[in-house]
Amino acid sequence: MIIRISDIENVVKVQGEIEGRKFEKEDGEDPVRFASPLLYELTVRKKGEVLSIRGPVESTLTLTCGKCLEQYNFHVEAFVDIELAPTKLMPSESELELKGEDLDTYYYEGDEIELDPFVYEEIMLNVPIRPLCKEDCRGLCETCGCNRNTEECRCSGESHTLLGDKLKSFLN
Repeated sequence: MIIRISDIENVVKVQGEIEGRKFEKEDGEDPVRFASPLLYELTVRKKGEVLSIRGPVESTLTLTCGKCLEQYNFHVEAFVDIELAPTKLMPSESELELKGEDLDTYYYEGDEIELDPFVYEEIMLNVPIRPLCKEDCRGLCETCGCNRNTEECRCSGESHTLLGDKLKSFLN
């Protein structure tokens, strides 16, 4: 979604959806896939040359569990709260101490702003670092590799490695 700054008098509301495939990598190796479009309902306020963009965004993602490696759907609801200022207002110092409010300020050039990257970024910031299909996921067996959520492991439960066996013989 592209908005034209000169068309905004004070406040404008924009809503819509973005097809998630737009952001997926072409090689298919993306760890996050979109199971539904990214939905947004943003309010854009113009204060002089500075724009304030706020509003909810949501989507359903397909993630891979960090323990059992099964794919599952994960619903994300987030809130965009950023400011956009023209590049001429950007601090010119090479080293600058950032304040909390500076972290949500972006800079733009020209009269048009693409909102899609901001919606995508907010969704991605809310993806868990280590996704789990469920809170009590039992994961894969370290020895035989079976998914302990769906089947009982038939191995003895002891994992034997060459290094572990040597360490045991050294300690005995």
